[in-house]
This record gives sequence, C-alpha cells and structure tokens, in this order.
Amino acid sequence: MPQRPLFFFRNIIFLFSCTLALWACGGDEDAKKAAAPEKAPPAVSVRTMLPASRDVPVYGEFVGRTDAKETVEIRARVEGFLKARLFEEGSLVKTGDVLFEIESRQYDESLKRAQADLDRQQALLAKAATDLSRFEALYKQQAISRDEYDTKVTSQKDLAAQADRAKAELETARRDLSYTKVVAPISGRIGKSLVKPGTLVGKGENTLLAEISSTDPIYVDFNISEREYLGLIKDMVEDQKQGKSAEKAKLTLILADDSVYSHTGQAEMADRAVDAKTGTLPVRASFPNPDGILKPGQFAKVRALVDTLAGALCVPRSAVVDVQGVKTLYVVGPDGAVEAKSVTLGPVAEDMVAVSKGLAPTDAVIVEGLQKIRPGIKVSVQAEAQAAGQPAAAKPAGN
Repeated sequence: MPQRPLFFFRNIIFLFSCTLALWACGGDEDAKKAAAPEKAPPAVSVRTMLPASRDVPVYGEFVGRTDAKETVEIRARVEGFLKARLFEEGSLVKTGDVLFEIESRQYDESLKRAQADLDRQQALLAKAATDLSRFEALYKQQAISRDEYDTKVTSQKDLAAQADRAKAELETARRDLSYTKVVAPISGRIGKSLVKPGTLVGKGENTLLAEISSTDPIYVDFNISEREYLGLIKDMVEDQKQGKSAEKAKLTLILADDSVYSHTGQAEMADRAVDAKTGTLPVRASFPNPDGILKPGQFAKVRALVDTLAGALCVPRSAVVDVQGVKTLYVVGPDGAVEAKSVTLGPVAEDMVAVSKGLAPTDAVIVEGLQKIRPGIKVSVQAEAQAAGQPAAAKPAGN
C-alpha cells in the first residue's frame, strides 16, 4: 500500500519534466524566428516611358443640323379635282417629271375658245388692213374725206389691239392647261403626298401638294462662339501674311450613332452678324451626299481644326488612371518608388493624350503593370516602352 503513492508521484514528476522540456524547445524556435530578419516582398515589374513631345492638333466639335440646299413646295396653281398622283412617295424625282394631274377638261375648252377668238380677231384685222390700204389710195386721190380715212385707221388700230388681247388670253389658257400637269421644278427626293386624288385643289389658294428637297450636296448649320471666330480670323490673317494659300479647311461630320461620315466637307458661309443673345456666329458647311445617306433635319456634330498645341507632352491613354473624374499618372521616383501625379489632360489623338499640366518631361511614366502597383511601393523597371507613332487624327479635349 505505501509503494503505490510513491510510484504515482514519480510519474507526475516525469510528465511535468517532459512538458518543461518541450516548452523550452518551442520557445527556442520562436526566439530563432523572431531573431531572423523578415524578407522584403519582391519588387513589382513595370514598364515606363518618358513623355513624347509632339505637335497635337486641337479639334472643336459643334452641334449642328442638316438641311437641304433647296427645298421646294409643290402647289396647285389652278383649281380643279386632283386626278392622279404619278410618283412613289419618298422616291427620287428629276426636274420635269410629272407628279400630279388635275382634271383638265375645262382648261381644254378654255383654250379652244381662246384660239377661236384669236382666229376671229386676226381675220377682222386682216380685213381692216385691206380696207385701210384701199381707203388710203382713195384718200390720196381725194376721192374720200379725211374723216372717212381717219375712221378706218382708228378701226384698224382697235382690231389690232383686240387681236393682241386675244393672243394674251390664248397664252393664259395654254398656261392654265399646262398647270394641270404638276411637274417637279428641281431634282431631289419627294416626300409624302399631302392631298389624295379626288380632292378639290387650288380653290381660293394654291393648295400644298408635296415637298421636294435636293439631296446632293447637303448643308449643315451650326454655331461657333465669338472667341472661336476671332481665333480663326487671326489664323487666317497670319496665314495670309506668311503667303500661305487660303484653302478651306476640311470638316468632319459625326453622325448621331457616333460614326464618322465618309465624306469631308467645307465651310460655305458665315452669317452677317453674331447673335447678341447667344454670342455665337451661325456658320453653314456643305458636305457631298452622293448616296443620299444624309437627310434634312438630322442632328450631327461638325469637327473642325481650331488650334495646334506645339511641343505638347503626350502619354498613352492607357497610362491614365481615372478615379471619380480625377486623372492620375503613376511615375517612378528617383528612389524607385511609385509616385502618383494628378494631371490635367488636353486633346486626345487615337492612343495618345496630351498632358497640359502636372507632368514634367523627365518623369518616367508607368505604362505597363498599373494593376499591381500603388503609391510608395518599390518597382523594378524593365526595358523602357517605345512611344506610339504620331496620330493621324485627334479628338476634342476632355475625352
């Protein structure tokens, strides 16, 4: 009995000693880990490029509306029932094409009466001329009195006047008859018919039947600000001083779906005065429209070259980080750490954008690896990226 407690006590002491030994070993490992220096994370690999210095064209965009060069109202010029419509609504028509027919029977009859009246008056005039010739011979022979001769002269003049009146009435009858066939005065696209066959037209007023608009070329009307107008005038004066030819600038048309119209245009005219209410000057441009794509009344934007930024600093558009409207470029500092620079952007030219403020020519702009960096971290710069080629076209500032 006395030996059992002693054995139990010895076992407890042995287990406690083992626990102390294991704890001591674990503590040594933790101490070693704490004493070992922490390894730095590997540097992020990026590519950089210096800003490219280029002359960047600045384009302005002006909202405008298309309009036909000519728009003609087709109206009934004589009274009558509309007999037929001889065109397809919305189709192209040519000058002289018959569009409508008005009932012509009454005008045929008027023409015949006018012709008969003219024939009668001409017959009477011919007889009066013969009588006057005969009376003139008798008067010279003193066979008749002066009064008788003067009466024949007056009668002959009266009949001549009546013949002229009859001739004018015949021309009027012919004209009215021709108006029963309503023809196209210009070539272009005709709209829908505004009057159906069988309707009485031309009574009391010249009834509007349809409208025709020319298709090629087509006008685009837009407004430019007074400041832009003055800038353009100064450029024109400067070009003239330098002996440059005063060629009209080519204009680009941007359609409602943001597609670029295939034909370029040019300014045709500017209005005589600046609108005092809006401070803008109405301008009209002309664009070829051989395929009839453009129709009057369309909204479109006219893009025009308004200035050129000489020696602008340009970077790839993909290098710009936009956070809630704030434009930022990441650059590599002298110590190899990433720095964020807020910048102001200028016009965009394809894959390049001009930076007007916030960037130095010596800044190494990060153009690849943007997703893996943040301000302050160290980066490893690979081979410097090549600047893109000179862009062929530019877009307005603000994109």
